[in-house]
Amino acid sequence: MNKDKTVLAMNLVTMMIVEDIAEETGRPVEEVLLDFMQSEMAEKLYDDSLKLWWDGPDAFRERYKKEFAAINCGEAR
Repeated sequence: MNKDKTVLAMNLVTMMIVEDIAEETGRPVEEVLLDFMQSEMAEKLYDDSLKLWWDGPDAFRERYKKEFAAINCGEAR
């Protein structure tokens, strides 16, 4: 797959994850996107050598939710 299509696929997975989390939590999409893009999971998602974007948004969303919960354990939003 060429690089542009790979980045497009990564962006699509990101937006699917962000939109789902925003809907679940009632948080603004922009806020969720900023949090996600600063996460380790986003760094891994955009590392093409790992090919994590192949797993699709469902598996990745669960991984991110665990990371986010660990970072913000007990912190009210």
